[in-house]
Amino acid sequence: MRYYAMIKYCCSSTTASGSSISIISEAQTQDAKVNEIPAFCKEEVSFLSISKDKRMAATLGLISMLCCVMLFPRLHAVILYTESNSSSSPIANLTLNPEKLKLTWDSSVTVTEYICSMKVGKRVVWKTVYNKTCMFSMSQAKPIHKGALFQVQATYNHTFYSGEGRFIPQGKNGTSVENFSCVIYNISFMNCTWEAGRNAPEDTQYFLFWQYSKEEDEQECPHYVRDAPGRHIACSFQDVKDIKNTVYFLVNGSSNESEIQFYDEYIALYEIEKLTPPLNITVSCSEDRAECIVQWKWPQLSHLEGNGDGCFEYQIDIQNKKTNANPKESCNECPTVTETSYTFQNYNGEKKYSLQIRAKGDTCRISQNWGEWSEPIEFGTDGNPDDAVLTYETVLLLIALGTILVALVIFFLCKRYCSLKKLFSPVPQPKNKFGELFQISDKNIQREWMDLPPTKYETEEITTVEEIK
Repeated sequence: MRYYAMIKYCCSSTTASGSSISIISEAQTQDAKVNEIPAFCKEEVSFLSISKDKRMAATLGLISMLCCVMLFPRLHAVILYTESNSSSSPIANLTLNPEKLKLTWDSSVTVTEYICSMKVGKRVVWKTVYNKTCMFSMSQAKPIHKGALFQVQATYNHTFYSGEGRFIPQGKNGTSVENFSCVIYNISFMNCTWEAGRNAPEDTQYFLFWQYSKEEDEQECPHYVRDAPGRHIACSFQDVKDIKNTVYFLVNGSSNESEIQFYDEYIALYEIEKLTPPLNITVSCSEDRAECIVQWKWPQLSHLEGNGDGCFEYQIDIQNKKTNANPKESCNECPTVTETSYTFQNYNGEKKYSLQIRAKGDTCRISQNWGEWSEPIEFGTDGNPDDAVLTYETVLLLIALGTILVALVIFFLCKRYCSLKKLFSPVPQPKNKFGELFQISDKNIQREWMDLPPTKYETEEITTVEEIK
């Protein structure tokens, strides 16, 4: 029977608060109690394949290995090391640094060439090295939150030898973050979002780390976004550089109720960039030829070196403004071009049009997702007479309402603060000289009439004289 030595310890940061070493059989590794890890601390478990008569030597080796394992407390996992069946295998003391994806081993003989591999699911990455160290780069690495198998192979005296380390994540299923995604916008800003695991306890708190290369140390999220209960659900980054590179993201968690599974992913930053709209869009129309020439420049990118011609594909959305239709996220009928110009045919000068353009990567290391639409640019004229009449009537109505409103304001102000007599003084009239003759009361007229003497009538004789010839 093959035996394994197990290290199990609790640690805070990079110092161990306690450790224990025990020898278990291969069958015992399937026992749930072996994989059970207390929730009040971060732990890691490592295994080393040994034979029964080498327990003491393995124990001493495991004690020295403990310092190395404690350097990565953020990964909760079991690492199971095994060797080939030959007892004289030159490959010994195989060690895996899971955060650096670095394999190291000892060899009792001189071997000029080793082949190391990393297998995640059905994907296998092979690498040939000429020393006793194998490190997988960002471009070669694969996420290991679902487990991975690391292997070293060598041939000596026509005999094949191998050693392997199986990385087995620990924690309760369904506690790692879900729907993890990141997006870069406005050239250098990045947001990463996630959802809590469906089986994560309520007190679970998540932490995001990222790493530009395996040679560099991981950096924690600078600005967390919290939900109502205070749990981290997103992270915002500013001044993101080297967008053309691949970055490693790691999200782990902690809880007082159970151990939380970690989640990791490798993302090429340029693939998640939301491109800005094309720049300097211009439209030149000709009614004689019934066409318009649209020209623009490629979007601004922080990692684009040299000329951007041929790196982009553009989508043009031109609509009759009368329809008032906004560009859709999926514009299947919109024409696409790879040049920075487009000829719009069947132009009607009596209509008004709205133009918007967006871009995505075509051949260069640029995001293959459609970017932001540009702001609408209008061109043409609206020659609809009904609209012109409607506009004229609207203007007249506004003028009438404004006049009435101004008149009412003046009236109320004058009523409040002015005197109408002062404001509208009477016009002076010429003096009526005959007015005094009629300023006699009815009584005086009656009295004067009564005092008049009686009228005497006299007889008047009329003599007619006729001339006789």
